[in-house]
This record gives sequence, C-alpha cells and structure tokens, in this order.
Amino acid sequence: MAPRFREIADGVHLGALLPAGLLHTVLLEGPDGDVVVDAGLPWSGRRLAALLRGRDVAEHAVTHAHGDHVGASAWLCRHTGARLAMGEADASRFEDGRIDTHAGAFGRVVLGSLARERRPVDRRLREGDRVAGFEVLTVPGHSPGTLALWRADDRVLVVGDGPVNVSTDPAAPRWLPLPRGLHHDPAGADASRRRLGALSPALVVAMHGFPVTATHRWAEAAGAHVPRRPGRA
Repeated sequence: MAPRFREIADGVHLGALLPAGLLHTVLLEGPDGDVVVDAGLPWSGRRLAALLRGRDVAEHAVTHAHGDHVGASAWLCRHTGARLAMGEADASRFEDGRIDTHAGAFGRVVLGSLARERRPVDRRLREGDRVAGFEVLTVPGHSPGTLALWRADDRVLVVGDGPVNVSTDPAAPRWLPLPRGLHHDPAGADASRRRLGALSPALVVAMHGFPVTATHRWAEAAGAHVPRRPGRA
C-alpha cells in the first residue's frame, strides 16, 4: 500500500518516512502552495515521491541541517521544483560546508556524512518570518540554525527534534532518551526547548516520534515549568 499523508490539524499533514515511527515529514497547506518540512534520510526519495504525488509543492522548509533531516532535501527540490528554505545560521553550512554540528562523535561521524548532495538555499529564515501561515521561531542549540514553526491561532507547534514520543497515543506519551551529544550546544538546546514548552502548545508535531496532545507532559520533558491548565493531561 502506497504511503499517504494523515491530516492531524487543519492543513497539517504527517507523512511517515523510514525508520517507521521514528522519522516523519510534514506537509503544510499554504496560500501559495504546499510546504514540505524536512526530507529525512538520503534514501527517502522514493517514499517522498509517493507521498507527494499530485501535490503542488511550492517550498521545502528545513527545521535544521542535520543529515537525517536534509538527506533528501536536494532531491526533493529537484523533483518538485520547490524553493529551499532553512535557518540563516545553517544555510551556508548546508550549501558548501560541514553540517556535522554535533557535540558527540557519533553524530559527527554518522549523521554528519548523510547529506552528500547540496544545492543553493533560496530563502534564509529568521525569527518572525512566515511559512505557510506559521511563525518561524529561531531555537538554536540542536544545530546553530534550528527552527520551529508556531501557529498561535490553534497552538500547533512543529519541531524537528525535541522529546521523542514513541507512543502512538498522543495523550499518553512515552519518551525515548537520546544522547545529549547529538546536540551542537546541549545547554542552548535545553534553553530553546524551555522556550517552546512555555508556549503551552495544544499539539506538538515532531519529525522524530509521534504527535503529542498531552503537551504539559511534553513541556515537562522539554524542561519547561509551566502552570497546568484545568483538564490537561
């Protein structure tokens, strides 16, 4: 059966990449065409092609330039004609430099070598820019140019990396511990996650793991201490 996107919020569609359950792409419906957020590993092209069949992809936005998120980015832009957008602090590294921005050796050796194909970045994203109706938030630490996308109207937050929920029940998350050495700046990543948790999102959509609606628990896992709202899990 061909892979398909699943709509999880208004105009927000989640598509499973491989390895199943641990890696996703997100499609956002925008006024000027669809925006695909992150492209997974270098061998994700065939699955992305099936997911995107019949879609009008105007832009490919990247949460951060690590190999498991931009491995197929150049292929996706070439296949769809989409413009490439990513954080200003990651753009030059992606175009012609090294993207092994991990504090630990495993990330530098394994993930840093995955995005072999590069292409020019068409739009360098900054705090406050807009992507398909979402506000760009600069949240450095996991990489120098990590971004999150925030839609305040319905409190939907799209992130590249964060606490990884391995439960398919969004109201009962279970967290997968990951090495802190995967971050470029672990202390900076902690501060950025606290900022995101303090937003009190209603839905968190991450590229790793499954969506979370028990977002007070997500905020706690991210290190944010926010007041619990009545009726929240």
